[in-house]
Amino acid sequence: MLVADGLAKSYGRTRVFADVTFTVGRGEHFLVLGLNGAGKTTLLRILAGVIDADAGSFRPGANVEIGFYAQEHEDIRNGVTVLDHMRERANGLADRDLRAVLGHFGLTGDAAHQDAGTLSGGEKTKLALARLVVSRANLLLLDEPTNNLDPQSREAVLAALQHYKGTIVLVSHDTEFVASLEPERLLVMPDGQVAFFDEDALDLVELA
Repeated sequence: MLVADGLAKSYGRTRVFADVTFTVGRGEHFLVLGLNGAGKTTLLRILAGVIDADAGSFRPGANVEIGFYAQEHEDIRNGVTVLDHMRERANGLADRDLRAVLGHFGLTGDAAHQDAGTLSGGEKTKLALARLVVSRANLLLLDEPTNNLDPQSREAVLAALQHYKGTIVLVSHDTEFVASLEPERLLVMPDGQVAFFDEDALDLVELA
């Protein structure tokens, strides 16, 4: 689904990471680990095409559609309703189906017609994840998807991802959430070491 070769990124004289190389297989749950400042979010933003790497390259596989969940909710815009945000990713779904998905994430009733720019941080998280659920994306890049979520919405997100048939690249410090998604492999940043996932890795998840 994805091949990255020798990726590097610096900000000014501060090197975030260098020579990061890995592959992600079809249907894989792939965890990105590292302490704060190790470049996890920066790496996902490069893979999503939001920013450019300073060196190296990456390429998605054939017929790969990437969906990116960013902590900053960059794709949630002022002046556009919640339902219109969903229609942009509708993938052939009728409005009643889109509203059902929104309801699954706790955005019910008149919330569908609310200006998305007026949503709280937690509500924007729910909308961004609902948009991914109805999109055509078969490779999800998820940067801390459970931040700002109430327990019911967190469980809804987890259930949706457990039934998702595509590929997931995940950054998260939520140990229970990570364990439930059962990642096969992990990438440790900033060194770029790839290893198989085991329970010992959960200690680093909590620290990240």
